[in-house]
Amino acid sequence: MKPKLILCLALVLSGGLFGCSTEVKHPVDLPLRYHNAEYGLTFFLPANWKGYSVLIQEWNAELHSADYQNVIGDEHGPIIVLRNPKWTTGEPYQDIPILVFTRSQWDAVIPQRLFVGAGGSEYEISHSAKYVFGINSRHNWGELKGWEETGKIVQQNVAAGQPHLYPDSP
Repeated sequence: MKPKLILCLALVLSGGLFGCSTEVKHPVDLPLRYHNAEYGLTFFLPANWKGYSVLIQEWNAELHSADYQNVIGDEHGPIIVLRNPKWTTGEPYQDIPILVFTRSQWDAVIPQRLFVGAGGSEYEISHSAKYVFGINSRHNWGELKGWEETGKIVQQNVAAGQPHLYPDSP
């Protein structure tokens, strides 16, 4: 067998179609690279974000039954917040809050049995072998400086990433 065919077969047999992390293309307009080795997240930022900060917060949500009638548990996970270096207490800028889900949590997000935010919905921006990285559709609702820029940054990262686990989802 040809080496390339053997490699492809090995990836498929090991869960490579969904479990293998493919290399993310580096967007030309986003020269800064944030990488979180614990979760396998790589995210790119523009040059004017040099000196950005990273905060780790937590999301909490109720898990609903398949018929949406009962709360059957509570889920939680990290939020990796990328903060614009221009952010100050007196003049806050829009953050980029990346929600980290396990694969089983994400399987509950898609049918909307797990709601993390008060409004909007979560959509996938990337994934690793173990985790799905999502962002709320209202993450940049337009109230803070830089909200348009963060929307563009997120979209450029989505475009540079690997195919989504659920291509037909938002």
